[in-house]
Amino acid sequence: MVGVAVPLAGVAAVLALTGLPACSSPSANPTSTSTSTSRPSTVAPSATAADADFVRHMLVHHGRALELGQAARDRGTDARVRAFGTRILTEQTPERGHLQEWVTALGIAPMPETDHQGAAGYVTDDAYRRLLAEPAPAFDRDALLLSASSEQGAVEMSRTELAAGTYAPARELATSIVGAQDGEIPELRRLAADLPG
Repeated sequence: MVGVAVPLAGVAAVLALTGLPACSSPSANPTSTSTSTSRPSTVAPSATAADADFVRHMLVHHGRALELGQAARDRGTDARVRAFGTRILTEQTPERGHLQEWVTALGIAPMPETDHQGAAGYVTDDAYRRLLAEPAPAFDRDALLLSASSEQGAVEMSRTELAAGTYAPARELATSIVGAQDGEIPELRRLAADLPG
């Protein structure tokens, strides 16, 4: 979800050449328009309930995406899958940090990590466990397909944020996700179809 591209084969190279990262972090300081961290635990006036939902759900969504990225990096047998996993870790780790800062800045209560309702495209615990149990060729393919589904969910949540949210840093993140994902999702599916197994 941020834009660090490494010129590698497959999906990483395609995305690097087209400038399409998994998601893109806001370029400005994510808390520059936020309110003080001493705010009560209600949504700040500069944010709507849609902003709060987006931040909470994306925080949980990013947590699982990072687990999936680490698994792809560490267990992938195809170099393109490992490169994709590395890129997800590089990009989404700082994004998740921004989301955590926004929870504090906006004074919203974060969702428990075990609460996935509303996090569109969230890779469930069962699906993640099944992935980890798969043999190498199937693991590579399914890691990419689960990532594509997860990213489609991020696009859906981002579109909702853009329709109803007002918090500028969250809207900037949502805009970058929508713009980046429309190119990455089909590419992940094409790469998965090209893999053996």
